[in-house]
Amino acid sequence: MAMTDLPIVAHFDVTLDAKEGERLSRLARDLRADEPALSVNAAFGSQVLPGLGPWPSLVIEDHSWITLFEERGDVAYTYRALLLAGDGDLVVIAQPRHPGFENYCRSILGLGHVEVMSPAVSAKPLALAQRCANDPALIGRAADLARRSGGLNVVPYMGTGGVWTLARCIADAARVPILVAAPIPRLTRRVNDKIWFTARVGEVLGAQATPLSKAVYNLAALAGQAAVLGRQYRCVAIKIPDSASSAGNIILQSRDLRDMTLRHLRDTAASSLRSVGWKGAYPLMVTAWEEPILASPSAQIWVPDRTDGLPVFEGLFDQMVVGPAREFGGAAPSAVPEPWRRRLAQEAVRLAYLFQELGYFGRCSFDAIIVGEDLASATLHWVECNGRWGGVSIPMTLANRLIGDWTMRPPVVIDRANMSGAPRSFDEIQVELDTELFKPGLRDTGAVILAPSRLQDGSGYEFMVLGKNVARAKAHAEDLAVRLSPK
Repeated sequence: MAMTDLPIVAHFDVTLDAKEGERLSRLARDLRADEPALSVNAAFGSQVLPGLGPWPSLVIEDHSWITLFEERGDVAYTYRALLLAGDGDLVVIAQPRHPGFENYCRSILGLGHVEVMSPAVSAKPLALAQRCANDPALIGRAADLARRSGGLNVVPYMGTGGVWTLARCIADAARVPILVAAPIPRLTRRVNDKIWFTARVGEVLGAQATPLSKAVYNLAALAGQAAVLGRQYRCVAIKIPDSASSAGNIILQSRDLRDMTLRHLRDTAASSLRSVGWKGAYPLMVTAWEEPILASPSAQIWVPDRTDGLPVFEGLFDQMVVGPAREFGGAAPSAVPEPWRRRLAQEAVRLAYLFQELGYFGRCSFDAIIVGEDLASATLHWVECNGRWGGVSIPMTLANRLIGDWTMRPPVVIDRANMSGAPRSFDEIQVELDTELFKPGLRDTGAVILAPSRLQDGSGYEFMVLGKNVARAKAHAEDLAVRLSPK
């Protein structure tokens, strides 16, 4: 996969003055000195490195390092890997084949002829990348593709240890370079850890740039910190620091905390955590759950190799959140005014530059909240790093592939789960929605199906709607949501 197959389209020409660049470089050197494994790649051999080369790719979506997510299953999302693949690439999936969706990506969207494989079923539960590494036939096929091409890219959802081990297995078999479009595992773990990320935001942007929070290492400390924050804020959040999609967020109403003893608070928090799948691991994060939220912007970044220039700011999207835990329900191009967009872009690139100096390569996004009664007096807080692909960056990149620059047909993403509709085949769905669908060369606006599983079994859907402007795309997305809701 050449970079043209993963188009990187810059928005906002963000610069970094020399003094700030040197400060961030010193900070990166200090972090490497404290934790050398952040930038050490020796375990995977000299032929396996971060990057992208002019070769075909093996594309894989494996969520195994995201606490709570893997337990809930990643089958619904595994086919999104096809949206990042092109002619001659290999995609591995963790579910039964969906020929209808594969044909839709190839023939309707024109994404290219892609080979799709599934690893052999394992006797015990294993992450997708581990199953691939244990499958001699899959390794042999990938190694053959790598040898014939002079190299191979591994394009993962996230740079897990399993993905890097898979890359090493292919390199050992093929004896050619294998590049992984993600940071090495230790750095991947760190940037996706909310506690680690919060500390870095404080160092780069100042303590005022994050919500008030604290890491705790036992339930007694958790209860004490929650009680303290409960006297200052209407709500307090407990976060499992390496979870995603709000799955690891527990929200406590401060009015309920005030009448609790610390023992009762501790037991209530522990029960709530266990109910979402917490296995007792520490640290946990206790943080202010701030209100009112004026916007939840997500800054989309591509981090190239240091020799290729600064991190690229590709877009700013407002996340649509549902429910008290603010679960991801979709996204649209941000509506915040220009000064806010520029500030968000500048701060996001400074954070990404620090990561780049640590050796980060690949896709990254930073989630923020704008808190206050109005934008004139609001506060900007950075709350999370997604050191991986996700529910905004995959559609955004797909839009770039389909139309050249997502701003030409602004995309609106809608994502729903936990529905109870009737199962249908992909062909039936495609016929029913035919007049709604975007078709390159035939219909220059409309809906793009992002994954088939939930849509087919009636449990939800993942769509991107491309419109002539944001308002039209939102209206179309809302109409589509009503149409797809169980009657």
